[in-house]
Amino acid sequence: MKHLLPELKDLLHTSFVMLSEAQWKTYALEHAFDLIFVQKSLQLIACSPQCHAFANKYRIPLEALPARSAGLVQLDDSWDTIGKKANQYDYLLVVKAKKPIGYIKTGELIPIILEAYTYLKAYNDTILETTDSTISVIDEQMKTVVWTSGAERLYSIKKEEILGKPMTDFFSESRLDNLRIIHSGKRFYHKQHQPREDLFVLINSNPVRVHDRIIGAVSCESDVTHQVHLNQQLNSANEMIQQLQKKVSRLKPSADPFYPIQGSSPSIRRTIDRVKRIGTTQARVLFLGESGVGKELFAKALHDLRTSNQAPFIAINCGAIPPSLFESELFGYEKGAFSGASALGKKGTLELARGGTLFLDEIGELPLDMQVKLLRVLQEGTFYAVGGTRLKYADCFIIAATNKDLRERVKQGKFREDLYYRLNIVSILIPPLRDRIEDVVELSHQILYEFAKKYNRDVKEIPKEIMLALVNHRWPGNIRELRNVIENLVVFSKDGKLNFTDLPVNLQAGEHEERTVGHRTFPSQEMQTFSSLNDTLKACEAKTIQQVLEQTHENKNKTAQILGISRATLYNKMHKLGISP
Repeated sequence: MKHLLPELKDLLHTSFVMLSEAQWKTYALEHAFDLIFVQKSLQLIACSPQCHAFANKYRIPLEALPARSAGLVQLDDSWDTIGKKANQYDYLLVVKAKKPIGYIKTGELIPIILEAYTYLKAYNDTILETTDSTISVIDEQMKTVVWTSGAERLYSIKKEEILGKPMTDFFSESRLDNLRIIHSGKRFYHKQHQPREDLFVLINSNPVRVHDRIIGAVSCESDVTHQVHLNQQLNSANEMIQQLQKKVSRLKPSADPFYPIQGSSPSIRRTIDRVKRIGTTQARVLFLGESGVGKELFAKALHDLRTSNQAPFIAINCGAIPPSLFESELFGYEKGAFSGASALGKKGTLELARGGTLFLDEIGELPLDMQVKLLRVLQEGTFYAVGGTRLKYADCFIIAATNKDLRERVKQGKFREDLYYRLNIVSILIPPLRDRIEDVVELSHQILYEFAKKYNRDVKEIPKEIMLALVNHRWPGNIRELRNVIENLVVFSKDGKLNFTDLPVNLQAGEHEERTVGHRTFPSQEMQTFSSLNDTLKACEAKTIQQVLEQTHENKNKTAQILGISRATLYNKMHKLGISP
């Protein structure tokens, strides 16, 4: 490849002989060599065979001959080392394993280096002219040495205006991160930056080094102004919505039982609609779904639809209570029923839920002996407390939920078939988060505000790269996992900003996981096709600009003022979004 310097071995001349100073005086050349190297004390010199013959014939001392200076280099030396020595000597004797194997005429390096530079410059110039990216380079004097077409469009500054001039003539020094790179040598990757008051970018920046010295800085930027502005508007809107919702809930707490269930995807709206229709009946309901999808939230919403505000909602996890204690937990016990029992006895959850709802979560984990007793409650509506003889009535709704495949457990003999049909009058499958990825943006912001307030963190937005990682993840742990991830980001946030490196490693790497629920297996696969976040934000930005233009009767100055941007930025955005000027 002609833009690269050749291997040193390809430049070697091998017709030479190496002599000591003593050999020089007595050596008779038996072969024709192009060059003779002589080691004189600590000095290495080079001369032609003709000089040697002339000196021997006329007894001329070595130091009186028109010899040339020479230096030693190793075959594996870098071009940096070779270049430094080429400035000092006429010839370079190349050594491998302490043995001379050839030499280089330093004068011959100039056309080779020039040719490589010519090709390299041609490639570099063409790349910079071809790329659509915003790339800028400054030297150690802060002068602009590269300014691409993308930079022209983003900043509305022409190349001929800025090239060769200090970048501080065009931007405030306090807003130039690449100046700090020259002094600190620190690199940036996907850092949000504000080079102007009306402009936000994601910046990648690196120092340029030669001989371990920083001689400049390269920056590559992506315009994210519209995302930032829309995030700010979304934050303000969400804060206002939350405040209004709190006021409404205080006035009428039961106005919307489904308020805690966030999301507007078709699948979650269909599920809510089904639960609302069931709320007008007394049919027994079995909620199905993976762990973390929010089965208890739906059970509570159904409870609120069916009962008054004061009615109790009692939830127990059938998998978290030891089998030996489950009967007393469900039915309660009389005083003295067993060793260690309270002298006053204890009411069970069935009795505590009287007039309201008993929610049996993870019903698939219920022990077999308790399944028989629960079946009696569902059939007869009566039960006995442990150690009691008085018949009690179960006056409550019973809602069950599971993340297991109960049909399969029935086949395995781990769940009673008659109990399964008693519980499963109506079953509702709550969709996992991976089947409603479009809700991740809304859920993430709601959870962000919740934990930002809880931990007193001034975090108002989720950076684009983090949101893309959240949207691309398959969420095997569903909303519970999402809450965990957002809480972790908020806890480790700094200066009001979330850090991409605080995401779990699998989210940073974009890994997917396989999730099995009952007999259904969801393999790792590519994310479903939705409108991208960028496309959605661009469409919203274009609509906003067009509306303001219509209100101002196409007055660009007034439009830019209302939008809080410069006229140049407005024109740039209109050009990018395809809006006619």
